[in-house]
Amino acid sequence: MGDLPVSVNARIADELKRQGVRAVFTLMSEETAKLIVEVDRRGIALYSTRHDSTAVGMADGYARASGEVGVAIVGRGPGLTNALNPLITAAKAGTGIVVLIGDSPNGFQDPVRAKSARAERVGKHIEQVTLLDSLDIPNVTVQSPSTAVAEIARCFERARAGNVVAVNMPGDVLEAAAPEGKGSSLGSELVEPAGPSPEDISLVADLLGESWAARHPVIIAGHGAVESRAHDELRRLGELTGSLMASTLLANSFFRDDPYNIGFVGTMSTPLGSELVTDSDLILAFGASLNPYTTYRGDLLHGARVVQFDTNPNASGRYHRTELAVVGDARLAAQALVKELERRGHKAAGYRSAEIAARIKSFDLGDTVTDQADRAGLDPRKVMIELDKVLPPERTLVVDGGHHFEFAVAHIGVPDPRGFIFANEYFAVGCGLAAALGAAVARPDRLTVLDIGDGGMMMNLGDIDTAVRYRLPLVIIVTNDGGFGSEIHYLQVNELPDQTARYENPSFADVAVSLGAKGITIDSLDKIGEVRSAIHGLAGPLVLDCKVTTSVRAGWVDFLFTKDSRARPAGETVKPG
Repeated sequence: MGDLPVSVNARIADELKRQGVRAVFTLMSEETAKLIVEVDRRGIALYSTRHDSTAVGMADGYARASGEVGVAIVGRGPGLTNALNPLITAAKAGTGIVVLIGDSPNGFQDPVRAKSARAERVGKHIEQVTLLDSLDIPNVTVQSPSTAVAEIARCFERARAGNVVAVNMPGDVLEAAAPEGKGSSLGSELVEPAGPSPEDISLVADLLGESWAARHPVIIAGHGAVESRAHDELRRLGELTGSLMASTLLANSFFRDDPYNIGFVGTMSTPLGSELVTDSDLILAFGASLNPYTTYRGDLLHGARVVQFDTNPNASGRYHRTELAVVGDARLAAQALVKELERRGHKAAGYRSAEIAARIKSFDLGDTVTDQADRAGLDPRKVMIELDKVLPPERTLVVDGGHHFEFAVAHIGVPDPRGFIFANEYFAVGCGLAAALGAAVARPDRLTVLDIGDGGMMMNLGDIDTAVRYRLPLVIIVTNDGGFGSEIHYLQVNELPDQTARYENPSFADVAVSLGAKGITIDSLDKIGEVRSAIHGLAGPLVLDCKVTTSVRAGWVDFLFTKDSRARPAGETVKPG
């Protein structure tokens, strides 16, 4: 007997290996089961989750933490619809992931057969392309056994350029015999980033040369600056122009060690940062969209001229007016501007002085916090301040969406932007645990720390088991205020009773222990001292059930929910409704 023919499943698994995939996240279904077996046979690490959404969320978190392409495999129909929240989140974030999705056999793709399938309500069948297109998620359908591997290779090229790609894989194509050959011959080289025009750089240099225009300049780095690795060039530009250094939320800690770093700009600005940015007369924004959260609806930058550097020619003025727009990669633009300023002999003191440096060095956000614990629970800000002291500095902080996120972001530091994941682009509460699991796989050298609300945690209890099974070191901070905090404060702002947003929770520490994890209930600040010993040699998840009050309102609540977003400083105590 001759050798059995090699299936498309096997060829796709070969292509994943060729692409350098180290980990695949999945929830098995019958149409993807054989592919998963083939992936396992090739020695690629498989992580099997308890929910389809977790598989895709892990791929997202893995990609964000590692900078590699994340790969997930889910089933057709309900497998896809279960995974939509993290899929949309990753697509909105521009995370490079490839999601391989089982699909109905090709016969169902025929318009007549598809119409019949809808009428007959055939099992798992949905029109996946129509669904994905409606959600603006880039997707392809594997058309035939002869093109399958090449199509998968192209998906990886797109993912490496910063795109989510959903791949519909009809069952009859996967089961078919693959044509002879070793697989894709397509390369996976990235297109070189484009630099700015010399004319644009000259105009910006002219503006910086005018003392009246650049007395108090500020450089703002966004996600684009992080992705282009523009750190050193922007630091040098800051030295030449006398700029203060700032970042958006997604560029967390980009200028961590710079003596003129003022941290976040926007709704997460510190009081000192807000003051200094408001007094700026020139903003140089690199790879930052300048959305309403960054500009505080324009209030922070209202007195400054803005120069926006972005690879997207449509970025300029989308959210905030600009004086000049420079199209080009952030690193190349900063490099070109530095070169031009050095050629001109430009060196300005700008915003940099001994007084400003001293104010930045002496400022501690924790000093502005007055403990507002009450009988209902601890002050969430104080909890985060104390946890920051006991958690190792080499960490990846993942923050789930919800009222609580501001407290963790403000008070728990990270070593660099790759050490921070805020998987909230879709504002879908509950995506954080999956992203944290993926980050823990990607960066075992760093302790992964997840901050999640009690509502988000209740949506994800099953996948605590995933962290237990794979012995993933993970600290889960459950900011437990006994309800959906955002909705509680929304109702209070609108002077409505908030009881419908409150509920009783089980003990998260007890639930964790029942699933094989460690658990500690944090109902006093003294209990946080136990965390230091609990994380020593951690080989699995540690769940901290932090009992907090709802009497401390995050500043973003007023920003989004009130007409006058400047009515109250961030974190001010409020009376429960």
